Amino acid sequence: MDKKGVHIISNFFGCKNSELLVDEKMLSQFLIKTVKENGMTVLKKYFHKFEEGGGITGYILLAESHVAIHTWPEKDNYLTFDIFVCNLSKDNTEGAQRIYEETIKAFRPEKKEEHIIERD
Repeated sequence: MDKKGVHIISNFFGCKNSELLVDEKMLSQFLIKTVKENGMTVLKKYFHKFEEGGGITGYILLAESHVAIHTWPEKDNYLTFDIFVCNLSKDNTEGAQRIYEETIKAFRPEKKEEHIIERD
């Protein structure tokens, strides 16, 4: 059976770019730009900034599936990142991997855990 998509799930610990963890506008602009530059189609987006000192929860609904991010600056600059892309008409795996790599570069975590699942 052909691969139908890729799902990347990751935790970032000790992110050095703490500004991106708390600036809703900066975070949403970064992710939307990165998603579009890597050939994905944004259908809807929603980002919510929690009260002072809190992080951001963001979700981008893609024609190809989704990107989700949750930041916790109050927990040692921690975040979770999730990207899933379907490959029904073209293989979007490389685009998803580039989005993930650009997110790593932007946040500069001291450590990360990742799970990459190929969907059949």
